Amino acid sequence: MEEVRETVKAYYAKLPESQKHEATKFFNSLDKDGDGKITVEEFMGWVKQKGFKSLNRYESIFKELDKHKNGTLDFDEVLMLFYLYKSGRFVFCDGCGAFIKGVYFTCLKCFNAGKSAEGCDLCCSCYGGNNFNHRADHATFVDSHALLISIWRQNKPSSSAAVIN
Repeated sequence: MEEVRETVKAYYAKLPESQKHEATKFFNSLDKDGDGKITVEEFMGWVKQKGFKSLNRYESIFKELDKHKNGTLDFDEVLMLFYLYKSGRFVFCDGCGAFIKGVYFTCLKCFNAGKSAEGCDLCCSCYGGNNFNHRADHATFVDSHALLISIWRQNKPSSSAAVIN
């Protein structure tokens, strides 16, 4: 989770003031009693409001976000939540149900089908150990980093393209 924390710090440092203000508003919207910290109850209220399923997954995320292990989230810890939510990084393993913090495998056919597909995302352990059930006709999985590079290569202009000055 430390790598995600470092990513969040780097993004936040470069945000324009308007987006920093949005992050502050997000924190304040969670802090129902105005005490400057977010309890698990306040966090779970937000989770329910957003309609997320599998509430126990989010209780475990709260514990992951709580770097100081004091049972509450301060502003910096909520920044991680803000980043995970806004960036779409709330990814859970469809094999074991764990929150995926780093590289993971995703079903290529589901990914290419877009939001209409159910999708299948797997942690490295579940993918490598074949600990999942997914459609038999969807047998190609690719890790998230390789997928990103593949998309980049598809969208990269060819070297023979004319350069306009």
